[in-house]
Amino acid sequence: MPLKEMPGFVRVVHDWTAEERWNAVLCRLGRSGSRTRVPPGLYALGAPAEGSPVIVTASYRLTFDLLRRDLASVSSWILVLDTRGLDVASAVASGRFATDELVTRLAASRLAQVVAHRRIILPGRAAGAVDAGQVTRSTGFQALVGPADSSDLPGFLAGESPRAEHRFTAGDAAALAPAELGRSLLKYPGFAFAALLFAGLGPGGVSMERAFAGSWPLLVLGLASVLAGSLLAPILHAGVRWIPLWTAGGATGLGAAAALMEGARFSAGMDPFLQAGCWLFFPAASAFLAEQFSRAMPVAQPGPGRPRGLLIALAILAAGLAASALVLSKALQFRGGG
Repeated sequence: MPLKEMPGFVRVVHDWTAEERWNAVLCRLGRSGSRTRVPPGLYALGAPAEGSPVIVTASYRLTFDLLRRDLASVSSWILVLDTRGLDVASAVASGRFATDELVTRLAASRLAQVVAHRRIILPGRAAGAVDAGQVTRSTGFQALVGPADSSDLPGFLAGESPRAEHRFTAGDAAALAPAELGRSLLKYPGFAFAALLFAGLGPGGVSMERAFAGSWPLLVLGLASVLAGSLLAPILHAGVRWIPLWTAGGATGLGAAAALMEGARFSAGMDPFLQAGCWLFFPAASAFLAEQFSRAMPVAQPGPGRPRGLLIALAILAAGLAASALVLSKALQFRGGG
């Protein structure tokens, strides 16, 4: 093929540079932007030939870089879909890792002019998101389902069968926790403002002195619920698979609340209604954050499903009871004139 007709692709290597290691840190911390995205298109990893495998992945920088590193001994073609910087699991959940995008990217990359075979390998986590028959009819390429973890790709390419499922481990929880903690902490300033306003409100209006003096137990409880839901709950769920993630969040949140309310005697300065509101709100917040964590996990996780209707009902009930308790607490304060 004349050079000017050669389809465009970008050559990349297996090893990470210092900049790419820093980008991995940013991704782990939940940062977004151009440094955490890979432009969609075709990439040549190592020195691939026309018979080299074609791996399809998402445009999340960390996903792409981990794939390069895991394929340390394999030269291959990598086709990056436009998932708007989302990882595979999140892109599947949002509909961005889909059949139409794959068909479009295959045509745009002119992959048929690069490889002699007609096979592409999808990440196992995206198996249910792509209509393989439609891909074949539209492009002539056969979409094969690979392993859920890119670390299993070398064995898969060597002829080993992929693992039937990806078991979520404590290592996965520890790897995902920094990003999920970052996302959860983005909600904390709003909570802190509400806690300060609640504590400061009293007879005569809002007092800043009263706000700072009365809000610190709530602020500490809030941080504890974030850590329980975004760090401890996933680790517990990885160790005890039969406990749903949201239940693990509620359990760890309840434990954290108990340690502070009773162990650290936070409850000593609270009226009964405020205590009730804390016991209701903070474990429920941890359960909510733990459920949010599931968006970062592999799709189709084995184990108990998530009864969405029940979760919504429980969330509404907990929120309503906690709000009622806080209103009664504030009414009691106004009645006492303090």
